[in-house]
Amino acid sequence: MSTATIEQFQSDPASLLAAVEHGEPILISRGAKPVARLLPVEEAESLVVEREDWLRAAEQNLSLAYGPDEPEYGPEKIVEPNPHYQP
Repeated sequence: MSTATIEQFQSDPASLLAAVEHGEPILISRGAKPVARLLPVEEAESLVVEREDWLRAAEQNLSLAYGPDEPEYGPEKIVEPNPHYQP
């Protein structure tokens, strides 16, 4: 893994991003402290898997917000409708 400072990245981001596109991971640091890591995208399939993982995590967190005995809220429960809502 190559390393670069923030200043190097700011002065020539194109060459560092080109290196990442060619498969070279780059660690960007401020002094001795790493602040970012640029990684090449491995495969299109890995992006699909990552997206599915994020969706699954979101569904799990949403299910934590609403328990099994949560009441249903129908349109009749709306006190003040949103005038900008478009179904």
